[in-house]
Amino acid sequence: MITLQDVKSGTSYNVKEGTTLQQVYEEYGPKGDMPIAAALYNNECVGLKTKVDQSGDVDWLPINSMEGNQCLIRTAILLLVRAVSDLYPNGKVLVKHALRKALYCELEIGHTVTFHDVEMIKTRMHEIVDQDEAISQVIASTETAMAMCRNRNMEREAELLKHVDVTHILAYQCGPTFDYYMGPLLPSMGYLTCFNLRPYAPGVILETPTVGNPNELPEYKEIPKMARLFLDAEEWGRIVRCEYVYDLNHYIENGTIQDMVDVAEALQEKEMGQIADYIVSRRPKIKVVLIAGPSSAGKTTFCKRLLTHLRVNGLRPLGISLDDYFYNREDTPKNPDGSYDFESLRAIDVPLFNQQIDDLNQGKAVRLARFDFVTGKRYFDDTPVTLEKGQPVVVEGLHALNDSLTYMLPRYEKAKISLGVLTQIRINDHNRISTSDTRIIRRMVRDQQFRDRGPMATMDIWADVRRGEEQNIYPYQEDADKIFNTALPYELSVLKPYAEPLLESIEKDSVHYAEAQRLLKFLRPFKGVDASVVPRNSLLREFIGPEKRIDKA
Repeated sequence: MITLQDVKSGTSYNVKEGTTLQQVYEEYGPKGDMPIAAALYNNECVGLKTKVDQSGDVDWLPINSMEGNQCLIRTAILLLVRAVSDLYPNGKVLVKHALRKALYCELEIGHTVTFHDVEMIKTRMHEIVDQDEAISQVIASTETAMAMCRNRNMEREAELLKHVDVTHILAYQCGPTFDYYMGPLLPSMGYLTCFNLRPYAPGVILETPTVGNPNELPEYKEIPKMARLFLDAEEWGRIVRCEYVYDLNHYIENGTIQDMVDVAEALQEKEMGQIADYIVSRRPKIKVVLIAGPSSAGKTTFCKRLLTHLRVNGLRPLGISLDDYFYNREDTPKNPDGSYDFESLRAIDVPLFNQQIDDLNQGKAVRLARFDFVTGKRYFDDTPVTLEKGQPVVVEGLHALNDSLTYMLPRYEKAKISLGVLTQIRINDHNRISTSDTRIIRRMVRDQQFRDRGPMATMDIWADVRRGEEQNIYPYQEDADKIFNTALPYELSVLKPYAEPLLESIEKDSVHYAEAQRLLKFLRPFKGVDASVVPRNSLLREFIGPEKRIDKA
């Protein structure tokens, strides 16, 4: 017999070896309002079809939890894949990217997707859900899994598995559909009580519920500027001929990675130059250039490089960081739990910021504000600065796009730039790379390199950081004049050798262990590459540090 202890209730269950977690829950688990989507079994997130093989702890994850919601989304993708394969011989689903609370997918069904096609697919999806078709977990050797993929015309998945350094693969099957995902799925299709499929030329939008409310779809909103940025990112992937992880691995294996890196960096440099040209073209109206982006989007380096591009165009801009306008630590507003609310605009001395911007625009000498993060105190520069007539101020910070920050300036005097981290490559057709995963890995590496903060500290605050972004970044993106993608198609291969030891250092009893294991699994298909391929002025240097020079004798 195997003994499992429920983490939340403290109840112990004695079960036979080989019993599935779903069977354990149905017999012993606490019943609540929400279905259970998965479980933390000895602090590893697994599907309910997992068979127990050792004693330990179990923590049930409801469908309205973060992990449960991810299970729901992955299962909805499998549902779409299954429905398309049922209706169209050799039909394929390409999961491209997220559009806020939904997924944009393209379908290869032998002809242009029509409204009638979408309705047929949606009807078939509902039929599969109504029949509550089971989803089985399939454990196979890597070689067997590759052969199964090739037999089903899944060459990209087979190539990906070639680079996954494990002996066995956990895959999923629903009816005749066999697939591989970077995390557990729900036990059956009947769990998907709420979803929608809508046409979105040239593909479709797959809508699923958000965390906390699995029975209701969020309001659908068009975000055309961000959608355009995703299309641009895909075009970059095609230009550098690196659309999938196995393309990247191929560059590394055959020794041509530097060529791809150089093209990717040149594309980014060209885009920066075009943004600088746009700002110059709007002179003398533009007084302030405002740059915002989520955590680890590369705001600091982007700002520095944009200043350089503007100088090349004959301007003499002044750079300012909003972080220097924090209130003194003791004056910072607090959250209901008593912690400091650094993510809110209330933490910024908005009147002081506006006064200094106004004084600069009037040609006055200004002692700029500075903030000492060690002491938590604000001070002012000893030497005042003066802005030359007609020159812009370039401001970077979390709240830069919020008009409540720059209330003294009319809209036509502002140039707004939003930064995104939209990775140009995908793991395979059904597993995309989320901007959040790229950014937490960036931040984890940077925190360790420059801020003496270990991976636990980074993960401790990540949920609060994400909530702050939802409130202070994403609502203002569509008002940006320009959106710039700071992601580089090769960066995860560079970050992997830095990030893996950090993630592996998180011990099994940590509350972040399951997430660390998920990120390690996410990084597994990437071949690592030495940081020497990264140019000295790359945005990636903000996270890994400057290039080390070798002194020659």
